[in-house]
Amino acid sequence: MKTVFVIDAKAERRAEVCRVLLQGERHAEPFETAADFLAFAREESLALVHDADGAAAGLCDRLRDAPQLVPVVGYSESPSFSRAVTAMQAGAASYLAWPFTVDEFSEEIDRIEPAMRETLDRKRRVAEARRLLAGLTAREREVLVNLISHGTNKAIAKELEISPRTVEKYRAAILVRLGVSNTAQAIRVAVEAGAVEGDFTDSARKGAAASPAQAGLMG
Repeated sequence: MKTVFVIDAKAERRAEVCRVLLQGERHAEPFETAADFLAFAREESLALVHDADGAAAGLCDRLRDAPQLVPVVGYSESPSFSRAVTAMQAGAASYLAWPFTVDEFSEEIDRIEPAMRETLDRKRRVAEARRLLAGLTAREREVLVNLISHGTNKAIAKELEISPRTVEKYRAAILVRLGVSNTAQAIRVAVEAGAVEGDFTDSARKGAAASPAQAGLMG
């Protein structure tokens, strides 16, 4: 990750951090606030944020559902163990004590980069799975959730009080909408998107109950 976004409200310190980073092979771009950064941020970069008043954890929270897939590293002067733990529990990839040298920074980023890329790849899969599931109707999502928990058409039909033949039609439509060739792949997409979580299940049920005709297939 060659681009580092430096987020620090103190101009003098922000400039000094950028100066240190520019001594190496990485490009540094300064931002005064997290809001400025979020309006500009792109992937294949790293957010290095001064952790004033829990800023690192706060940025992780804001990025959790944001379209940008950017790892966060916090830094502060003489950081306490609890402050670093709080940031990393919120999702920060690492935490540095300032001041640091370009070699110390590069060594740490090189150490954690494989894990960061693995995390980003997982987030991309989740985002894509959620995008695909958003294209399903409420009833299709409900059938998919029940496919995970009940398995057979007969069991799903009984749970949803529709016919097994209608379940089969929904299953065929789900495969087409998700762009997959079999049920196992559809289930993988659902699991990656978090379809087994309560919020997804509840929304699917409410949507299906509110407007069963939206699916275009009546049981």
